[in-house]
Amino acid sequence: MSPPHLPCPADASGRLLERSAHLALLEQAVRQVAEGGAATVVVHGRPGTGRTAVLAEAASLARGAGLHVVTPPARRAGPRRLRDIASHLSAQTAYGPAGTPLAVLVDDAEDVIRQEHDAGCAGQRPLLRVTAGTDPAVLGADGPPAYELALRPLSADAVRVLLVEAYGEEAGGPLVPAATAATGGSPAVLCAALRWWPAPAPGPDEFAALADQVGRRHVRHTLARVSGRTVALVEASAVADGDLPFDRVCELAEILPPWRERARAELAGTGLLDQVGHPRLYDPLVADRVLGLMDDGRRHDLYERAVRLGRGDGVPAPVLGRLVAHSRTAEPRAPAALYAAGVHARRSGDEADAVVFLEQALDRGASGELRAKVLLALSTARLSLRPEAADRGFRRVLTETSGPDGSAVRLLAADLLLLRGGGSSVAAALDSAAARRKTSAAERRTLLGLRELALERGPAEASAAPDHGDGASRPALDAAEAAAAAWRHCLAGREIGRARRLAIAALEPAEAGLFAPRLVAARVLAVTEDVSLARVGLRRIEAEARRRAVGPAIGQALLGLAELALRTDDPDEAGARLAEALAEVPRTHWHPRSLPRLAAMEALVALGDGRPDLAESALVGALPDRHEHGVGESQLLFAGGLLGLHTGRAAEAASHLRECGRILLALGCPNPAVVPWRSHLAMALASVDPSAAARLAAESLAEARAWSAPGTVGSVHLWTGLTLTGLPALGHLQSAMRVLAGSTARRRYVRATVETSAALLDDGRPAEGRRLLDEAVAAGCADGERPVPRVQEVVAMFASLPKLSRAQLSTAQLRVALLAAEGRSNKAIAEKLSVSLRTVELHLTSSYRALGIAGRADLTEMLGHAGSGRR
Repeated sequence: MSPPHLPCPADASGRLLERSAHLALLEQAVRQVAEGGAATVVVHGRPGTGRTAVLAEAASLARGAGLHVVTPPARRAGPRRLRDIASHLSAQTAYGPAGTPLAVLVDDAEDVIRQEHDAGCAGQRPLLRVTAGTDPAVLGADGPPAYELALRPLSADAVRVLLVEAYGEEAGGPLVPAATAATGGSPAVLCAALRWWPAPAPGPDEFAALADQVGRRHVRHTLARVSGRTVALVEASAVADGDLPFDRVCELAEILPPWRERARAELAGTGLLDQVGHPRLYDPLVADRVLGLMDDGRRHDLYERAVRLGRGDGVPAPVLGRLVAHSRTAEPRAPAALYAAGVHARRSGDEADAVVFLEQALDRGASGELRAKVLLALSTARLSLRPEAADRGFRRVLTETSGPDGSAVRLLAADLLLLRGGGSSVAAALDSAAARRKTSAAERRTLLGLRELALERGPAEASAAPDHGDGASRPALDAAEAAAAAWRHCLAGREIGRARRLAIAALEPAEAGLFAPRLVAARVLAVTEDVSLARVGLRRIEAEARRRAVGPAIGQALLGLAELALRTDDPDEAGARLAEALAEVPRTHWHPRSLPRLAAMEALVALGDGRPDLAESALVGALPDRHEHGVGESQLLFAGGLLGLHTGRAAEAASHLRECGRILLALGCPNPAVVPWRSHLAMALASVDPSAAARLAAESLAEARAWSAPGTVGSVHLWTGLTLTGLPALGHLQSAMRVLAGSTARRRYVRATVETSAALLDDGRPAEGRRLLDEAVAAGCADGERPVPRVQEVVAMFASLPKLSRAQLSTAQLRVALLAAEGRSNKAIAEKLSVSLRTVELHLTSSYRALGIAGRADLTEMLGHAGSGRR
């Protein structure tokens, strides 16, 4: 059983969806003619958008208004078609009472209208002319004004209405996108498909297959109504796809010059074209169906002739490649054209088409340097489709290409392979490529530099890439070597100035440079606290990666910006950049070696938002086993440790942080600026093993001072102050305030100020503490709406201080202390209370001891006396 040949003009309920404005214009035209005037209605629209349905509705409205309706017979192809239709219309207009208004309805026959028998006009009859698919210009400038009805494909909402009416509400969701895409919004195709497949609803794939079958029949039905010459031109237009001029398309269709202008008019009349100067069918879906209706021989013959015509006209290489891809030509230049088409498709964002073109370039014999370029482009195109296949392709470039001509391609493949994840297997592949006999010295240096970046080792583990330092007599490092040397200094936590210079040198290469070294260099600059340079570098990398459509580089650059935002205490910015990274590169496309770093960032951003539940979700199943040894895994364990501290699970936090430290020390990384595991492990152990906590805090501070980045030193002072108690804690907190005051870590500075305020209160110096707390609150408000941890808690401590302090004093002590807080002398207090001076002194001394303060200056803050001017 086959789907119906003829389109269904209206939906299942007999209504014309999304056509109310058109029907209103039809009614207006009919009234105008019924009242003795004249009107012309031109219905525009692609085949299948309901032109026939609108004509049927016009006939119904005309009959209802008393007009004599004239329509042509069923149309057929052939040279006598127009003459037959004209004769039929002339005969029909002879009927009906004299003066009766006429309604002449013609579908796609502008020649009939142009030569129209004029019987209606000659008889002075009011005339309504309704024609579909006709340019109003053919009706003549002297004719009545034309109403133009432009029919468009159905929207997704209208498609949903029809699906719900046919299958019920359950079809209003998953079936709508498939039905809209498969039918192109054509009411004819959609309605025929619905009538062919009654309830229950098919699945999306089944409906798409059915719609394609119905769509092919609809295209066949449309082409059956035109001449063979027009069919040939439609087929040639589907092949040319707007890339060849009209004369060349006519040559492809074998239409001789004398007939071409007539063919142009006929082609325009089909409604299938989007443009005529360089003919293109209006919808790729329709073009595919036209091509599918042709037999293989005819289709391949057209494409091969199009290749010859295009090459003769010098069409762009990507266009030639598209034509070659659909032909069977085996000419030597075919692989180059296919490569050009693949590169163009990638730049246009069509990775799937790019893969098709590039695979064909390999199949058709791409060799030498071209083969290397094809393999690289193919692997890059696969990154967003099949990442594992892309990795295998990059390895093929390294192993299957040789010679100096392929050096640039090999380095790009090595760079992209490293971007995907690194690790020992990638390092081995780069080592092998560097050892090949025909590899140049410059290429070997770069490959060995990339190898060191893949291993993520500190100085104890680094082997091949030399650090030539800054001496003018030594050879300059290339970007990969410089980045590897900078990363080693960064991990070791020594020579921050040299690490900074090396990182800046690695960032210098501009367009088309390798991504991985620059990303590592920006990461080093973040650790050296050169925030502006790191941010600019990452933004430039992101912009270039977008231009070159390298997804992993975009994702890594955005992840680097998120980490930089956390380092500068901007959790909102970190969350935004992290969300952008995941939008650019879906989680399933991140390499397993990159996932720990990504999950760690998700957890840290969630903790910054005060959402430990989300942090827990990010870490579930992500914490590594003991066989992983990378900085990313250490970051993940560190995030797990922070979550444990945040939720009061100190033992769990200590376990994660110990393992984090084990991995980092194995990598040769004691630098707390990379991951501050010692400081946080000390906090986790503070209540159960104070001596171990103090030792870890001292070690972390020593390493921070060796690196000498102010933000790191200040942060370690802060965490040490939170670990210790008493005067040692206060000393570290005050140091943290002093060092962080000029850093970019504004929220940590506020936190240090708040903690110092609380420590001063504990030390019996509430007035100093209150002053610092006021500064912290002001700085926190200036820093944005997000509250800084502990601010409100310490504010509450100071707010409750007067009530608690007064409760600790006897009535006599409180009376004396309150008068002292007003600023009265001991003698004045004695006179006021009629007691001896010695009694006043004894009461004040007892009050100071009970309140734990040093003297008279702190009484106002402790007692909250109304006359003190306290804020």
